[in-house]
Amino acid sequence: MTLVSTSRKAAPGVRALARGLAFALEGRYMARGKTGLRELVTLDRILSLFILESDGLRFRIFVDGELRASFRVTAHEERVRSDLFDRRLLAAAWLREQLPPEFDAGPLDDGWDLGYDGPQRLQYRLRLVPDEGSDGDDA
Repeated sequence: MTLVSTSRKAAPGVRALARGLAFALEGRYMARGKTGLRELVTLDRILSLFILESDGLRFRIFVDGELRASFRVTAHEERVRSDLFDRRLLAAAWLREQLPPEFDAGPLDDGWDLGYDGPQRLQYRLRLVPDEGSDGDDA
């Protein structure tokens, strides 16, 4: 299973991205509260984390407690889904190569880098840039 969470004091839009991702992955969303990163990565084998830092939003994936991928989110969009529900991640070719094997993503060729279908006919699209990032506990 996958755990999805956010920064400690995430804005409602960031929480919506995280809840939608948890829904798409059939994982669980956890409101972070005061839980530190060191504890958070031990709660499940796979952790996806949206972190709002001073220079922008980050999307990070941890597997077995180790940071496997980190991306800067340069744009995101929430829209109403007009086609059939697809319960999996969709990713551009460059991104599928960088995602851990646990994220078996399908192809996405609509100009966005990452996409997924959330609850209530919502659909999310993100533009991502690879990020060296930090794994500090202040998120």
